[in-house]
Amino acid sequence: MKKKILPLLFLVLIVTLINTGLLMFMILGEAVNAYLNRPVVISRDYDKGQSMEKAIKKNKPVIALFYTDWCGYCQKFVPVFKKLSNDKDIKKNFAIAYINAEDPSNFVYTAQYDIKGYPTLYLIDNIKNKKEQVEPVELFGFNAKENLKIKFLEFLR
Repeated sequence: MKKKILPLLFLVLIVTLINTGLLMFMILGEAVNAYLNRPVVISRDYDKGQSMEKAIKKNKPVIALFYTDWCGYCQKFVPVFKKLSNDKDIKKNFAIAYINAEDPSNFVYTAQYDIKGYPTLYLIDNIKNKKEQVEPVELFGFNAKENLKIKFLEFLR
């Protein structure tokens, strides 16, 4: 008798969960949780870019982006920075360096520029011997791309 009741109780539980929508909620909840907790790897895109060494050799002012893959703010800034780095005026006047702050080969730069948070953006002109950190609040906002472009071009003066 017990052997017949257990499968029947299980079946009743499943039917009840389906009828109340809880089963779908549980399944979808797990799927959403898995999606939201997936690792986002920024460096797949950025590591294809120039290193700081290559950017400095261009004899142009450098826009140096310090980032980490796990940083939520870096992930939000990625689309803005991609558009900005493809702008013709920016490409013409600047070399762009992508610096994964967790890569041991970049520790010298994170120390040199005293990087404490991410993303951090520096404008560097070795010819004029000047550098300027872009304030983090300037990286986000409705007109961030346009405002950053203006700031970068003003740095050239």
